[in-house]
Amino acid sequence: VAAALITGGGFGETGGPGQKLQDEIVAACRQHDIRLLGPNTAGFFNPGQRVTANFAPMVSDFSPGTIAIVSQSGAMSVVIGAMLESCGLGVSIGVGIGNGADIAAPEVLEYLAGHRGTNAIAVYLEGVMDGRRQYEAITKVTKIKPVVVYTVGKSDIGEFAVSHTGKMVGSFALKKAALVQAGAVVVSSSTELVDAVHALSKVRLPPHPSPGVGLLTGQAGPAIIMTDYLRSRSVSIPELETASVEAIARELPLRTHIKNPVDTARPDQQSFEKVLAILAADPAIDLLLTYTMHEPMCVQPLQLFRSLKGTTEKPLLFGTAGTPDDIGPVMRGAEAMGIPAYAAPERAATAVRAIIEDARAAWRKQRQPVSGDRKTTVVKEITAEPDEAEAKQILEHLDLAAPPGRICGNHAEAMAAFAVLKKPLVLKMVSAGLAHKTEIGGVHLDICSQSQLVQALEKIDAIDWPKRKRYLLEEMAPEGLDIIIGAKNDDSFGPSVLLGLGGVAAEALGDFSLRLAPLTIRDGLEMIGELRGAALFDAYRGGPVYNRQEVAAALVRIGSFMGEHPEVREMDLNPVRVYEERIIVLDALIICNKRG
Repeated sequence: VAAALITGGGFGETGGPGQKLQDEIVAACRQHDIRLLGPNTAGFFNPGQRVTANFAPMVSDFSPGTIAIVSQSGAMSVVIGAMLESCGLGVSIGVGIGNGADIAAPEVLEYLAGHRGTNAIAVYLEGVMDGRRQYEAITKVTKIKPVVVYTVGKSDIGEFAVSHTGKMVGSFALKKAALVQAGAVVVSSSTELVDAVHALSKVRLPPHPSPGVGLLTGQAGPAIIMTDYLRSRSVSIPELETASVEAIARELPLRTHIKNPVDTARPDQQSFEKVLAILAADPAIDLLLTYTMHEPMCVQPLQLFRSLKGTTEKPLLFGTAGTPDDIGPVMRGAEAMGIPAYAAPERAATAVRAIIEDARAAWRKQRQPVSGDRKTTVVKEITAEPDEAEAKQILEHLDLAAPPGRICGNHAEAMAAFAVLKKPLVLKMVSAGLAHKTEIGGVHLDICSQSQLVQALEKIDAIDWPKRKRYLLEEMAPEGLDIIIGAKNDDSFGPSVLLGLGGVAAEALGDFSLRLAPLTIRDGLEMIGELRGAALFDAYRGGPVYNRQEVAAALVRIGSFMGEHPEVREMDLNPVRVYEERIIVLDALIICNKRG
């Protein structure tokens, strides 16, 4: 026996004796070279080979298709298969991973990359045991075939976190960021999963930073819904060339909308065909989407598609509405021509978005890192958790500067530092692992006189704190743009880096971007561009142009540092103040993993 399947539950998912039994089973498999699927899975199925190693009776009725299913939940592998079957799509292979004691999702994904009968892969994920391994597998697979992932767990933080970074980088946020970075299309429902993988099983654009969509409709309402959906998700519906607009105007009545999207107001078949051909010929258009309700007296879609096939190779998606008996033959005919067909405008728009995101992901992945992007840090192992002053000394090795300042152990040293530093000053209480100093009265701003300093020192002295505390006196930095740069060594995904708008409201704003490390300068610049507040970098309301390049370089260096220092659990630089020429770290927190 070379392979085994265990559908039974009560193993590792229950802990205790169940985990012990699962470990014994895995050890036996290792000893005798047996590969194991499960336990706690519904099994697998391969309709093309009529293999039904699954306890769900409906699986034996599934049709062969070109879409594979990989699901942590055995039940969801059957549910997704049933949804594909109801759409007339079928399944190539469906696998429920279950506990993944031996064979896990990454191995199945890598197998499917070379499976001739599979064009696209639908994945359902819950928790992730080895996130970095999964990230690497999806990165490899998406170079060959599209992968669409539906993952759950938005409310799961995963572990108690001390820093802003730790609180924002919950397990779901990191999981989703890793999936997108690996090249997967991430969706938020099982219906979206089916619609997206359906489209990508038939249509895949070449790598492109922002493919243009040409939308032609017979009715304005559905087109407005699709346009709103796509543009709100940064999908380009570009303006057409002047010659295209003029050509369309000659075919349509004055009451129609002749720019992109094009509303034909229920024209005749000939006009619809001509306008679609004009859209297809426009150089700004990479993907076509057409929508028309079932009205054979106006448009006959199959005739339209046959006409288009002779004029362009640009892919087309089709949306329609009507009774199942009316639109069924039309949709099946479109599918037979390789045209994904949908019976609702939102579903057609979801499919288009998936194709566009897949092309964008491929474009991001194909670019080679710029020479010198990555920098190895020169920092010895951190054996004790640093306070803020010690953290800033570490950051100096990463070319990350802090404001001029002095660390002081008593009032006399603070007075001596006050005499030489440029006013106004900030006085901080520093201690290893101390986060959110402001909340306990550990930060005092705008100190310009000795009496103010004495008052601030006495207030810090009065704070009840169990660890050693010292004083950090620093020059106050000029106004600029405040951001947060954070990092985390996750048990599953490894090192990751976060960028967001900073200050005391970092968590409340929730405006951040995530990447697994290591990063390139291009990664860092893209992270800035992903922020909702990215416009603040670029002379917003007459302000200065803040230095994106320096921020990107800092993200690269911090990513490298985290990869080289697994003893660091979290890093939180908040705020980092950005200027036109440089950046300055105003506050720094480094949290180490507990030893022993």
